[in-house]
Amino acid sequence: MSESTETSGNQAAPPTPWLQRIRSNLSPTLAGIIGIDLRSLAMFRVAMGALVVCDVYHRSLHLEAHYTDAGFMPRDKLLGGWSNPLFYSFHNWGGDLTSQTLLFLLAGIFGTLLFFGFKTRLASIMCFLLVASVQGRNYLILQGGDDLLRVMLFWAMFLPLGARFSVDAALAAPSASKQRVNRIFTVASTTIALQLLAMYLVSAVLKTGPSWHAHGSAIHLALHHESFATSFGQWFRELPTPWLQGMTWSVYYLELLGTLLFFSPYKPGWTRTAQVLLFMSFHFGLFLCMELGHFPWVALGAWLFMLPSWFWDVPVHRALLKLDLNRRYLALAAVARGFVTQHREWFRTRKSHALRIDPTPWGTFAAAVLAVYVAYGTAYAATHKGNVEGDQFNPMLMLRLYANWGMFAPNPPNTSGWFVIVGERANGSEIDVWNDKDPVDWTRPELPSATYRSQRWRKFLDNITNSRHAVVRPYFLRWLCKDWNESHDEAERVRALTLYQMARTTQWPAKGYSEVKKNNLQRQGCPSLGGKADPSPRKPSSGKAKAAGGERSKR
Repeated sequence: MSESTETSGNQAAPPTPWLQRIRSNLSPTLAGIIGIDLRSLAMFRVAMGALVVCDVYHRSLHLEAHYTDAGFMPRDKLLGGWSNPLFYSFHNWGGDLTSQTLLFLLAGIFGTLLFFGFKTRLASIMCFLLVASVQGRNYLILQGGDDLLRVMLFWAMFLPLGARFSVDAALAAPSASKQRVNRIFTVASTTIALQLLAMYLVSAVLKTGPSWHAHGSAIHLALHHESFATSFGQWFRELPTPWLQGMTWSVYYLELLGTLLFFSPYKPGWTRTAQVLLFMSFHFGLFLCMELGHFPWVALGAWLFMLPSWFWDVPVHRALLKLDLNRRYLALAAVARGFVTQHREWFRTRKSHALRIDPTPWGTFAAAVLAVYVAYGTAYAATHKGNVEGDQFNPMLMLRLYANWGMFAPNPPNTSGWFVIVGERANGSEIDVWNDKDPVDWTRPELPSATYRSQRWRKFLDNITNSRHAVVRPYFLRWLCKDWNESHDEAERVRALTLYQMARTTQWPAKGYSEVKKNNLQRQGCPSLGGKADPSPRKPSSGKAKAAGGERSKR
C-alpha cells in the first residue's frame, strides 16, 4: 500500500521510478477524494483532548466505587477470572484511592496537552495508553463510546495532530510553518477513516433481526427502553407507527450505504461535507432521544476529521469574509502565535524544529500491518455476531483494537425497567437506598433513565441483570451497604439489601408495555462498619436469576 502527503518538511530517500509513477498518477486523485485535511485533523485533536478530560472528570465522580479495592470490583476478583487477562491496566497496579487519583490526574494532564497541541505525539500516545488502561480496570461500566474513543486515539498516534492550530505549530521553525498545503494522504489517515466507517457498516451487517427489516420496529423498541429514553424520547416514540418504521429503515440504510459517500468521485468536497452533516445529525438525534453517555459526543468529535478541504476553503472562508471575521481571525492567530513564541521558555523549547507531517517509514509500515490485521478481525467479527474467537486475535485484544460494533443488534432489547434496592433496618422497616425513598415505592418513576447516578451506573446495573455477571452482585450490594451506613446515623443504617429489577416488555405494534414483573436478583447482608461481612451472600429468593432484555447493546 503506497502513500503520499501533499507537503513535507522532511528529506526522504528518492522513490524508485515505478513507485514515483504510481504516486504521481494516483496520489493527487485519491488525495482529493479520501485525503484528510490538517485543519479538520486539528479540530479532531481538540475534540479528543476535551473528551479525554471530560471522561476523566465523570469517571472521577465515582472513583472509589468503580476503581478501588474498596468498591465493587476488587482487583483480586478482577484478575482472578472476572476479566480477560489480555486486557492490560496500569490501574490494577494499586487498589487504593491515592494511586487511582494520580493516574486520573495524569490522564487529565495529557488530555489537556492534546487539547492545546503541545508535545502532541507524546500526548496522543499517553492518552491512548491511559484511556485503554482505565477501561481495562472495570469492564462492566463500558459502552460503545468507550470503544470508539479508544480506537480513534490509537490511530491518532500515527497522524500529525499538531500540524495546525496548536502550540507545536506555533513553536515550529518558520520554514515549516510557511507551508500551507493542508491535505495529507497516508496509510494512517486512510485507516482511521476506514475504521470510523467500519463501525457503521458492521453495525448494519449485524442488524439481522426483524425489528430492522420486516417489522421496522427498532426505533419503537429502543425508545421504549426505560434505561435509555429521555423526556424528548418519550414524546418522540408516540409519533405514528409508519413514521417510526420509516425512520428505522432510514437509520439502517444510512449505516449501510451512507459510508459509501466517502469514496464518491463526484464533487467529493460537497459529498463528504454532506456525509459528515448527515452522520452528525444522526448522533445529535440520538443525544436528544436517549441517554447514551458520551457515545454521541465521541462520534461527533470523530467525524470532525472527515471534513474535507472544500469545507474550509469554500463555505467557511466565504462565511468569514461575509461576516468580516477573516481579519479578526488572522489577528487572533497572530496574537496567539506571538504569545507562544515570546514565552518559549515556558514550554522548555529554546530552538525551533521542523514540524513533521510525513510519517516515518517505520511508522508507515507499522500502520499498514496493523490496518490489514484489524481489517481481518473486523471482517471476522462482522460474520460472527460481532465477536472474535481464536488465538490469532489475541494481539488485537492486547492492543485493545477489538470493538464489538453490534449496537442494538440483531434487535434492540424489548425488556427493560428500573431498579429498587430495599434496605432492611434493625427495627424491621424498609427503605429504598438506591432511590432514597422511605417507604419503598414500587411504582414506575416519571423518568426511569434519570434514576441512575450516571451512565456508568446505568451500564453496570444493566449488565448485572445478566446471569453471566451475577457473581458481581453481592460485591456491589456490600459496597452499597457500606456507603449507605457510613453516611447515615444508627437509626437509618441497614443490615441487609435486596436488589430488585422492575421489568416489563415493550408491546408491538401497539404502544405501551406489558405488566411489570418484580425480579429478585440478589439479597446480601451488610458488612459491619468494622469491615467484617455479615452475613454471607444469598441467592435470589425467586430462584434462578434471568437476564432481562436478552443480549445487551453496546450503546
